[in-house]
Amino acid sequence: MKKTVMNGNRLALHIAFGVDENFFRGAGVCIASILEHNPDLDLVFHVFTFGCSEQSRVRLASMSQARGVPMHVHLLDEGAFARYRHNPRGNYSNAIFTRILMPEVLNDITDRVLYVDSDILCRGSLAELAGLDLGECVAAAVADVHTIAQRRIGAMALEGDFYFNSGLLLIDVANWNRARITERAIELIGSDEFVLDYPDQDALNKVAEHRVMKLHPKWNVMFSLLSSLRTCRQKLSISDDAVMLHFGGPLKPWHSWSHSCAQQMFLRYQERSGWGDVPLDAPRTYKQMHQCATYHRNHGKYTSAIVWYGAYLRKKLSFMVRGAMASALLAAGVFSGGLTDIASWAGRVLGMA
Repeated sequence: MKKTVMNGNRLALHIAFGVDENFFRGAGVCIASILEHNPDLDLVFHVFTFGCSEQSRVRLASMSQARGVPMHVHLLDEGAFARYRHNPRGNYSNAIFTRILMPEVLNDITDRVLYVDSDILCRGSLAELAGLDLGECVAAAVADVHTIAQRRIGAMALEGDFYFNSGLLLIDVANWNRARITERAIELIGSDEFVLDYPDQDALNKVAEHRVMKLHPKWNVMFSLLSSLRTCRQKLSISDDAVMLHFGGPLKPWHSWSHSCAQQMFLRYQERSGWGDVPLDAPRTYKQMHQCATYHRNHGKYTSAIVWYGAYLRKKLSFMVRGAMASALLAAGVFSGGLTDIASWAGRVLGMA
């Protein structure tokens, strides 16, 4: 049913996430945080993905039933890209396209949708956003951190001084679709017109320029947990009016070596989600192992730090050997496949994959 701005005397809001399997839990925990702080809103949740496990689907369905709130999974068809002149799928993960595609899917369902990254946690009411008049704008968003914004404004040849972070977007579905934002963004990503550091975000800033309303920073307060790890910062500086906390970068609150404040907040909401029984992630890549070692060192856990530094060195050496072997095989013409496929084969031969 369309037209979901008001329902009697209660505000209603559709909220959407775009995930791959690695971020499904994050979306579920974010949903739990939103529900805790918004009992007066009629909420409908949408999770967009190109594929998910049956376990993730069941967890979300169980959470929906337990909380009495609609939560829908939308499986996106990769064939949707066939109608675009430029097909960018070969260069980027499909996950980056979910937020761009969702307004077309929701066109007959709702007038507006709040897109939220799955590494965000909510700590306040969203009623102000639910009732915000967007006018002729296609969306509303928060300006990105100054250093990123200044660099990308020049790189994307933007006319103004506003470069937004696409981790939270309040989208006017009709305005967005009339302006062909989806089609234009995907075509730009697939072209060679610009070097895109953040493919979907850069493209959206370009094609929606002058049509995105600037929101107060409280709606997308950005943190780099990796920066906090490196500086050994023990507390997060959170202003009283901050509503949506965005943990960007490679280090997330669900990583076992993450910042204690962010991790405690995440675990609190996880207990009220469909993922309450899932342990924190252990390090898998050599970069994560190095981060974990740094975490233990900064907390005075030197034995654990040494163990993780050793694991990091072994994993990185494995990576380097596989890469060197793959490059040599490719140069010799032994394989015609891509470098990634050859590296995978080399890892299996060496017993390192």
